[in-house]
Amino acid sequence: MDMLPKESAEFVMSVADHVTINTNAVKELATKLKESVALNEYDLKKWKSDNPLHPQEMIDKSIDQIFFIDSLNFSFWPDENQDFSIEGEIGYWALCAAVKRALDEKIPLTNSEYYSHMELQQLRYLFRTDNGIDIPMLKERVSILNENGAILMKHFNGSFVNCIRAINCSAINLLKLIYEYFPSFRDEVIYKGKNVTFLKRAQILIADIWGCFEGKGLGRFDDIDQLTMFADYRIPQVLHYFGVLKYSTILAEKLQENNLLVNGHPFEVEIRSSSIHAIEMVREQLSSMIDDDSNAPNSIQIDFYLWGYRRTNSEQIDGQRSPFHRVRCIYY
Repeated sequence: MDMLPKESAEFVMSVADHVTINTNAVKELATKLKESVALNEYDLKKWKSDNPLHPQEMIDKSIDQIFFIDSLNFSFWPDENQDFSIEGEIGYWALCAAVKRALDEKIPLTNSEYYSHMELQQLRYLFRTDNGIDIPMLKERVSILNENGAILMKHFNGSFVNCIRAINCSAINLLKLIYEYFPSFRDEVIYKGKNVTFLKRAQILIADIWGCFEGKGLGRFDDIDQLTMFADYRIPQVLHYFGVLKYSTILAEKLQENNLLVNGHPFEVEIRSSSIHAIEMVREQLSSMIDDDSNAPNSIQIDFYLWGYRRTNSEQIDGQRSPFHRVRCIYY
């Protein structure tokens, strides 16, 4: 890994052709977010209570549940006329609802040996939807579970907890360990001759554990602020809605037409990189506005907040000509 996501984003934005960042809009968004700091919107306890489908207990089993979830945390947008829900939930929360339902049914999803041998029909049952429409990429998902389960069995005595115990409370060390051992988390591309990384699922895996454990115990990472936002398809949409991201005419037209992009296409690389860089700019601006910068949210917390904001205001955002970029891949 030549560059971590933050450095990768800086490089891409220094030579980007189709996306720019509006610094005035960055300041305006930071001002808006300052109001939510006063309301304690970034508190990890509040984040947990607001998201009851996430694991709540600070126990080893929660870590292995989070690892299972984030192994599959990608590509939940439906194809046309293929909307699906699970237990009434859509998108990422449909995944979490399916996992909770399976655990309630005593299916041992936190057991890596079990899912290292999982077959397609078992996963299809696990993710059975309310209307019978399969979630996207079932074959890829079962392949990832088989691979990740086998890796945990071979190298980490069957549990992701042992990965955490090996990294000395360092989020960056854990990020590098995940990158080294788990190929499906290697979210990287070549852009203008350089290898750039995003590592969306690897970073959100660490962040979800940090959030579940409220930064304590196995969720203590002394350098957690070194992680970036999680470059997916929703945060760029929100940033474009707020005017932070500006797209070239050709890129804007592609998005308005709902064209499918290929993973690694320059359009996609610039959208994701600009999102990382823009959130870093928002974080720095927001920190400068807060008297006690120990209360300033990091990039993870800003991501969590904006992701929730988009979900709450989806009709308004979708209606303001701020489409999301469509890429069907295992990385986000």
